[in-house]
Amino acid sequence: MQDAIIIGGGISGLTAGYLLQQRGLDISVIEKGPTPGGPIQSVKQEGFLFEKGPNALLLPSQWVEQFIDELGLSTQLQESNPNAAKRFIVRNNRPVAVPGSLLQAVATRLFSLKAKLGFLGEPFRKRISEEDAKFETVAQFVQRRMGLEFLDYAINPFVSGVYAGDPEELILEHAFPLVRGFERDDGSIIRGAIQNKKRQKAAGTSYKKRSISFKEGLHALPQTLGRKLGNRLLLDSEVVAINQNDQGWQVTWKRDGENFEGFAKKLLVCLPSRAIKKLAWPQAIKEHLSSTPDLPYPTVHSLALGYRRDQIAHPLDGFGVLVPSKEDPNILGVLFSSDLFSGRAPDDHCLITVMIGGRQRDDLANLAKEALIELAAKDLDKLLGVKGAPCFSHLTTWPRAIPQYTKAFGPWKRTLAEIETDNPNIAFGGHAIDGIAMGASIQSGKRLADETA
Repeated sequence: MQDAIIIGGGISGLTAGYLLQQRGLDISVIEKGPTPGGPIQSVKQEGFLFEKGPNALLLPSQWVEQFIDELGLSTQLQESNPNAAKRFIVRNNRPVAVPGSLLQAVATRLFSLKAKLGFLGEPFRKRISEEDAKFETVAQFVQRRMGLEFLDYAINPFVSGVYAGDPEELILEHAFPLVRGFERDDGSIIRGAIQNKKRQKAAGTSYKKRSISFKEGLHALPQTLGRKLGNRLLLDSEVVAINQNDQGWQVTWKRDGENFEGFAKKLLVCLPSRAIKKLAWPQAIKEHLSSTPDLPYPTVHSLALGYRRDQIAHPLDGFGVLVPSKEDPNILGVLFSSDLFSGRAPDDHCLITVMIGGRQRDDLANLAKEALIELAAKDLDKLLGVKGAPCFSHLTTWPRAIPQYTKAFGPWKRTLAEIETDNPNIAFGGHAIDGIAMGASIQSGKRLADETA
C-alpha cells in the first residue's frame, strides 16, 4: 500500500510525485507515453534546437525559481534575450510593435486616436452585476470596458497566442481570473493593476516574472524530474482499471502486454479532461463525469522553420508577431525562436516557429505538411520579407492542444470538486483545472503535494 499513485506524467504529475518523494512518501507516477513531460519536448536536428510544445517558461513565482534551483538546473537556465520584451501585432498586413511605454502608446500606429481615448476612459466605466459577470466572455468584457478596436487588435491576437482560442468563447472569470478580479475589487482594470502591485509590494510578495528555457531546451525540466523519480516513474503504462476499496485505490495498468496492479491510500489525477473521462472509473464516478461536458481542445500545428539569416528582411528583434483574426494572413503567429534563446540555430541561420490552426481556424486542422509550409511561406513573405524555401522544417501537430476555458469549464470544475468531496482520497490537478501555462501546471503539482503530504 503506497501513499499515493499519480496518473499522468506531465509536468504537474511529475512535480507532485517529486515533491511527495522528497517528503518521504511512497509514490508512483503512471504515464501512458514513452517520455516524461507530455507536450514539453525539445528536439535537436541538423543544428537546430526546437520545441514541439511550449517554447518558454514564464516563471510565475519565487517558489518555481527555487524549485528549478533545487533540481540542479540553475547552471543550464537561459534567460530570454532582452529583445524578447518587444512584441509585434499585425495591422494592415504589417507587424507593428506593441507599445512598451506611455510615450510609445501615444505615438503607436497600432490603435487609432479613438481607441486610445477609449482605453483612457476605462477607469470611469461602470461595473456589471456579479451574476452577469460570471458568464461574461473575454470579448464582451473587453468591448464593454475598452472598445471594439482594442478587442480586435490587442486581445484577439493575445488570446490566439495564449489559448489558440476565441475571445468570443472564453469566459473571463475562468480564462483570466486576475483581470476579472481587477474590475470586481477595484472597479477598473487600470486601477486594479496599479492596486495589485501596491498590495504585492506591501505584502512582500512582489515578483518580476521572467521568460526562461534551458541550454538543451525546456525538456530538461521533465527529464530531470523523471531521473529523480527513478523507478517510481512508470512510462509506456496505460491505466486500464481503477477500483476503490476500504484502504484506498487499486489501479491496474498495462505495459508491454502485461497487466500490473498498484494500491495506494490516495489517487492524484493530472490528465486532460477527455483522458479523465475515458478512465475506467468506479460506476458512481463514471456516471458523474459522463454528465459533464468535455472542454474543447483545438488542433494546433507547430511548424519549426530554419532559414539563412539573409533570407529574412525583418530584424527579428523581439519575441514574435501575433496575427489578429481580422487580418488577411492564415497563421496564428510567429515566434522568433533563435532570437528568443541562444543556441537554437547554426551560425548565420535563424529558427522561427509558425503556429497555425486554433479555435478560430478549425478549417486548417487537417492540412498536410506541404500545404502548411506553402500557406506559411505566403504569410511569412508578406509579414517578414522571407524569401526562398527553408533549409530546415519540422511539423508537430497537436490534435488536442490547449483546453479552452469556455462556458463548459464551470460545470467541469464543479464536477471534479464534487467527486473530491465525495471521495476525500482523490484529487485532480493539471491544465484541465489549474491554468494552461507551464508555470501554472508546476504550481498545480505543488498544490497537490501540499494537500497530500
